[in-house]
Amino acid sequence: MPAKPILNVRLAPETLRKLDAVAAATRRTRSFIANEALEAWIDREIEIIEDLRVGFEEIRSGKGIPHERVMRDIDLAVQRAVKRTGRRKTSRK
Repeated sequence: MPAKPILNVRLAPETLRKLDAVAAATRRTRSFIANEALEAWIDREIEIIEDLRVGFEEIRSGKGIPHERVMRDIDLAVQRAVKRTGRRKTSRK
């Protein structure tokens, strides 16, 4: 089996400390943990990029919903929920 390519990465000291903690707790190497993390992140990014591509295609083909309409619908849904429950959540600070 051919050797895997090597990638050098500069890490912040705190990130390295966390990496070492995870590696020690799981009895895995830094390389294993870093590879697993990168694979998960890359897979998530690919999914996001594909979703954006599909969304832009839908907008170009006229399937999109104007932002103003979406915001109006959200505002109406919130107003109905407030009336139904009799309370409104305070905004986060």
